[in-house]
Amino acid sequence: MVKFNYFFVKSIKDVLSYETIKLALITAIPISIMWIGLGWLLWDEAVSVIYKAIAWIPFSIIRANGAFIIAFFIWILVTMVTYSFIVALFSNFFYKRIESRFYEFLNVILVLFISVFWSLVIILKWENLYDIIKKLLTLLPFETVDQGVSYLLTLYLFYNFFVITLYAIVYIFKEPYLTTLKEIHYQDVKDIDRISVRNSYIVLFRDILLFIVFTLVAIPLLFIPFANILTIWFLWAWLYKDSAFVGICSLFCNNEELNEAKHHRIVIWIITVTASLLNFIPLISFFTPFFVLTMYFHWIMHFKKLNIREARGF
Repeated sequence: MVKFNYFFVKSIKDVLSYETIKLALITAIPISIMWIGLGWLLWDEAVSVIYKAIAWIPFSIIRANGAFIIAFFIWILVTMVTYSFIVALFSNFFYKRIESRFYEFLNVILVLFISVFWSLVIILKWENLYDIIKKLLTLLPFETVDQGVSYLLTLYLFYNFFVITLYAIVYIFKEPYLTTLKEIHYQDVKDIDRISVRNSYIVLFRDILLFIVFTLVAIPLLFIPFANILTIWFLWAWLYKDSAFVGICSLFCNNEELNEAKHHRIVIWIITVTASLLNFIPLISFFTPFFVLTMYFHWIMHFKKLNIREARGF
């Protein structure tokens, strides 16, 4: 029986390799700059649309759940500020003692550690923090609170466009990356006649279009505590689920293997739900498309290596 943690650990090792980190940064940073620029150009218009869209929501709901949303962005802010502070103070100390090829790895681990640290702090102090923000919002006029929540929702929408763009670019150019992984880990697995690659791109663009529609339709759910986090998480997982699975199979499976693998819906959901968690962490989200594709890749390759019936025990 092949355990999930085997694919998880192996995928982490591949994604945190020097070459993958470099590839992720080269891909994600220009896309980030592009969406920051577009956000700056379209900011007023986007905020205006969101402001009108939430105007019908009662002030009490906006105030209560605005506090929840603001707490989430405080977590992002303190994570980034802490990371910048540590890099500014200790970068020379560490970089003089570490080989240059480990710089990116150190940065990823540092961001991950800081994110987890501040998550624990906010969870432990949640009641006090929530009360403070809620009282502050109570003192502000409705227009100010409404406008503030509109800003945060606009940031969320632009971030989703970044997530979509990054995933689409990585997906389109995934073959060299995955072929390299195959040469490293699975040289004994023979190449076969592929299924239609065109179908994988149809699935990709279908899911992107539906993701955009569902994201807009689900905006009211963002004002329900905890349901908002689950909604965002589900939408990200749903974005990756079918397209990443079909995309990997289009490169390494025949029709029979694809049909057999489709029966393992629980595995498919576990992989995409786990990988999509990275989108909640600033900067770490650069690696989400690589992580989800790598996890599917390792599972599919083991699915091929092992007897299919044995793979069902996963």
